[in-house]
Amino acid sequence: MSKVSVNPEGKVVLISGANRGIGKALAIEFLEKGAKRVYAGARNIASLDPLKAQYGDRLVPVTIDVTDQSTIDQAALATEDVDILVNNAGILFPGGFLDPQAIEQLKSHLDVNVIGLINLTHAFLGRLKNKPSAAIINISSMAGLANMPSIGTYSASKAIVHSITQGIRGELASENILVAGVYPGPIDTDMAKGFEMDKDSPEAVAKNVIAGISSGVEDIFPDTMSEQAGGQYQASPKALEEAFGAYAG
Repeated sequence: MSKVSVNPEGKVVLISGANRGIGKALAIEFLEKGAKRVYAGARNIASLDPLKAQYGDRLVPVTIDVTDQSTIDQAALATEDVDILVNNAGILFPGGFLDPQAIEQLKSHLDVNVIGLINLTHAFLGRLKNKPSAAIINISSMAGLANMPSIGTYSASKAIVHSITQGIRGELASENILVAGVYPGPIDTDMAKGFEMDKDSPEAVAKNVIAGISSGVEDIFPDTMSEQAGGQYQASPKALEEAFGAYAG
């Protein structure tokens, strides 16, 4: 549990990848919980038109491609009042390290899921430090706690996000900034469309994420499967590795 908890009421939030899935659900939930404004980042801001129509001036579309530093810089200049940064943008390609496309896929995962996250955090860190309370929320994955061979290179990128979250938390230990890692399991989004298993809704994930930061929780397991995996990881990382290995097919 963190010494810092962050109530979303009256806060200004920036979310990368806010046009669908967990990012979209988070944008809606923050607004419903009283956020003053949500800057909704997407590569194509036209995809945010329905949200803009629903929430008006409280929802501000912002062009962000986390692989394009110029869009990050421009977004930072246009959003100086951010209290909560949500690093949500991510990609997932199936395949493990023995796949012929492993190197290409790993590079893509690192560019978006890791390097993009670091660059966006650097762009907003200065203003977060000046707030009475602030938050950095990194969307990792339960597959970042142990490698799931069927999505091996994705798992590796999310394991790095897990480590980055721990590192940033240590570096900001003296600041009033909650650094939260979120570890979803399979969620009913476009990203998980090809996975045949029970999936929780992005709306449920969003509610649990915001409940978590409101209580100062640093490691958030926001759905049924991730809660189980998180408990197993805390009890025996090796047992979780072996369980995930069963998904190699």
